[in-house]
Order: sequence, then C-alpha cells, then structure tokens
Amino acid sequence: MNGLLGNSTLISEVNLRLMLQSVRVMQPTYRSAVARHTGLSRATVTVGVNALLERNVLEEIDAAAPAPRRASGGRPPRLLRVNARAKQVLAIDIEPDCLRVALTDMLAHPLEVRECPIDRREGSRRIVRRLLELGQSILKAHGNPDLLGVGICLPGLIDRENGLAVSSTNMPRWRNVPIRRMVEEAFGAPVHMDRSMNLAALHEWWLHPELESCRVVLLSLRTGIGLSLMDRGQIYRGRQDSSGEIGHTVIDIHGPPCECGGQGCLECFVSTRAVTARGQRLVDQEPGGRLAQAVVADPPLRPQLIYRLAKSGDPACEALVRDIARYIGIAASNAINLLAPDHLLIAGSIDTADTIILD
Repeated sequence: MNGLLGNSTLISEVNLRLMLQSVRVMQPTYRSAVARHTGLSRATVTVGVNALLERNVLEEIDAAAPAPRRASGGRPPRLLRVNARAKQVLAIDIEPDCLRVALTDMLAHPLEVRECPIDRREGSRRIVRRLLELGQSILKAHGNPDLLGVGICLPGLIDRENGLAVSSTNMPRWRNVPIRRMVEEAFGAPVHMDRSMNLAALHEWWLHPELESCRVVLLSLRTGIGLSLMDRGQIYRGRQDSSGEIGHTVIDIHGPPCECGGQGCLECFVSTRAVTARGQRLVDQEPGGRLAQAVVADPPLRPQLIYRLAKSGDPACEALVRDIARYIGIAASNAINLLAPDHLLIAGSIDTADTIILD
C-alpha cells in the first residue's frame, strides 16, 4: 500500500489506511460518516481524503438522493468510494496439486482466474517457474496493468520476515524457497505472503465488517488442514509462524499413517487427498454407481464431485460425506472447547455439501 498512499507530512499512513478501510466498508459514504466511524477529527479526515483523492485511490460521486447540506450553506457534499480501477492485484495460490493465479481489482473482484495442475513431487524452482509463467500470461492478456502488489497463499510453514516458504508436509521438495524475492523480481511489485488458513481468515474479515471486534477461529479444509485464530483482525501466529497445524493433531490413535510421520491425524480423514482416495475406493467397489459414471464422463475424480453427488441424494456419496463430517465435527468441537471463539468458520471445497456437513 505504500506506493499507493505515498509519504505525507500532514497525515500518518496509519490514518490513511484507516480512512481507506472505512470508506471501503461503508461505501458510498460521506466524509462526516468516515470521521464518525474512525474517531478522527473532521479536519484530519478532510486532509486525508483529499490526499487519497489526489492519488486516485478514492473517487467522488454524486448522491442519488439529496445529500445533507452543510450548515453554512453551499453545495452539498459528494459521496466517496474506493476507485476499484486505480490499480490491480495479482493473487497466487499454491497447493500441492494445483497452481492458481487471479488478477483482481482493488476491491478483490476477480478479473480473470487461471490454474494449472502440478506434481507435488516436482522441484520447487520448477513449480515457481510455472507460476511465474502463469502470472505473466494473465498480465499480458490484460495489457500488463500497474500492480498494487502480489499476494501469495502458501501451504506449510513459512518465514514471513525473510520471504521463505520453509517446508510443507505435502510438498516434500519444498524447502526454504525464496518465494518472495523470486516473485518480486518477476513482477516488480511488493509481495505479501502468508499461510493459506490465515489468508482465508483475513478474507472473511475483509468481507464481513461485523467480525472486526470478534474472536474468530477458521478451520481450512484443503490439501492440508489448518486452523487460524484471529482476534479483532489480528492473526495469532505462535512461535516462528507455526501455529494452526490442527491437521496433524491425532483424532484416532488406531488411524492410518500420516505424511508427517504421525498416525491417525485429522488430515488422514478430511483432506482433499484423503477424500479423493476414499472416493476412488468407492468407484472400485461400485463400478456401476453414479460416482464411477460421473468420473468416466468428466475425469479426474475430485472431492467436489463427491460432495455434489452427496448433496443431490446419492446414498453412497452421502454416507461417505457424513463420515467425513463426523471428523470435521470432532475438530470443530475441539477448537471451540479449547479457544472459545465468538465465531467458528469452515472454509474449503466442502461448501458444495454444506447442508450435509453442517447437519
């Protein structure tokens, strides 16, 4: 955001960010409402809003209905909103089996999303090279726009201070990758990187202003399983950014071995890889079933297909999803009893079968 807001001797960057966030949440809105929402003086808001308007971050629009007139008379104030077209953002999502790159506007509205499969056993530099090519192709298709920044969603453990992807249980050759430097050099824009479950929690905070004053736990169900604890917009990170590894907590001491070296971890039962493996066993057991037929018609087998068939009433898929939901419920219950959040959120591909899982 530094390049967007610039340096100001009249107002601090903290206040500029606060005002920008306030406008985003309430838009379209008036300067007076921004002052009330932020607790800043009207004079401070006037200076800050003018600075943001000069930088094209905010824009003024006419009110559809009559606006409140100034006490001293004169023309009524105009509404403010974020100029979503001011700059664009490149979002990169790295999963063990898939790369996704999206170009968005300043309000996170996707302009285009591209993805490609990868092999989790590939070397890290080859994977990074592929994601850079994917990013460059999407930027070229949109005329190489001016980027506000690049966001990277990473699996496993990271070192945010030094910009390293440290390790991932699901990507065995992913070790101390200088991902931030490589992406910054490729795109010439500032890079923000974080773990997938933390970015999912911040995304919910971005979408739902009512969470600003709450303690929230988010359970992320992807290739890996993670938990994020957010207290009033701040992520609890633990020592060396390593908190949230709920996927490697044991929920069945007699369960199958896990890639982490443990046994009976949550990830063995509810990760996308585990769900896919159970779905494949179902295909093998019932070659004439709806799941087998659907895979033949539209390969490969993905968890979303299992969830979709379960929701449409297929008994075999529904039974499988209900068993998966039991383990998700155990993890959710443990998180609630341990952390006592105001809200528990569940994110991931399971939203296709939300009614069954939440039942």
